[in-house]
Amino acid sequence: MSTLVLALPELPDRTHLATCWWLVNDGAVLSSGQGTDWMSLAPTAERVVALAPTASVRIGMRTAATSATPRQAAAAARIAELDESLGDNEALHATGHSAAGGEIVTAIVDNGVVLAWLDWLAAAEVDPDHIVPVAALLPLSADWTAASFGTDHVVGRRGTILPNEPELVAALIGSADVRTLAPNEVEAALLAGVRMPAVDLRTGRFARRRRIVIDRARIRELALLTALLPLLTLAWAVISILKLEASTDRLNADTLRRAEAALGRPVTLETAESELAQRDGRSAGGGLLVPLTGLYQVLQPEPGVSTTNISYGGDGTMSATIAGPTIDVLNRVLIGLQRNGYQVTAVPRQGSDGRAMIDMTVRGGT
Repeated sequence: MSTLVLALPELPDRTHLATCWWLVNDGAVLSSGQGTDWMSLAPTAERVVALAPTASVRIGMRTAATSATPRQAAAAARIAELDESLGDNEALHATGHSAAGGEIVTAIVDNGVVLAWLDWLAAAEVDPDHIVPVAALLPLSADWTAASFGTDHVVGRRGTILPNEPELVAALIGSADVRTLAPNEVEAALLAGVRMPAVDLRTGRFARRRRIVIDRARIRELALLTALLPLLTLAWAVISILKLEASTDRLNADTLRRAEAALGRPVTLETAESELAQRDGRSAGGGLLVPLTGLYQVLQPEPGVSTTNISYGGDGTMSATIAGPTIDVLNRVLIGLQRNGYQVTAVPRQGSDGRAMIDMTVRGGT
């Protein structure tokens, strides 16, 4: 994976984009320089890592609690760094990362500084994947170590890291021995820090937003699905019509079977009503088919309702039992019959299978 590494300026200026840079690939530095050549390399690099100057970021190390997970320990260290800072917590950005030996590497920086860096990079149309403090690249031990990464000079040991400025070093280090890293050691430290950053400032409010990329194959699939939607809608409509016709056929067959049972001989659906009326002499209720037809009509929009125990009396009264999932569904059937002019009496009860049931009688309207 090709990675462009570039040094961020301590005082960003959108009109001056020259800086130190390194092009890394397969664990080796392919090229490096200082100037604006990095701008032509950025579009082709698979990853961009920006190095934050030592003077702008404070690096610290804390011992993690033994009972905390790495994420919990990093969060606790980050909060502790903010609480111990002199500035307003809301104006500072802190991050932490678990390191070897049960320690947490922390970094704290002013929000405005990070925003200025991102604005400086945006001038070159670059959105870095990581912002790594230069101080976090320095291999730390119990002895003082110094190194230069581009024009950023850093010196430190475990627990203390600072810019390598003569007055500052003289005041804090004095006459202690300082080992300066050789060029190959500096390159190794740079590669290690780029491959697996000890701490990254692109977290929290400054986390890099993921870009949503849809490949061409996915676009073709979506286009094909869009084209198929009308066909799927038509198929759904045809299936619904076929199901409705099948349901109607079942109801017609059930009605015909009950009419034949009442007459005691085969009849057709077209002649069943007249033959039942003739058998009953068009009595008060108008024959079985009248209330049976009324019941059939109100049952059509209620597929969850079933009928049992249909019988017919000589006085024109049809008795039936209807069953459904709830009493409200059955009430709609009763209301529909009454609305169509039928005289209905109903006695609700609970079925053995838990469904609601109503024993009712139906007579034609007067």
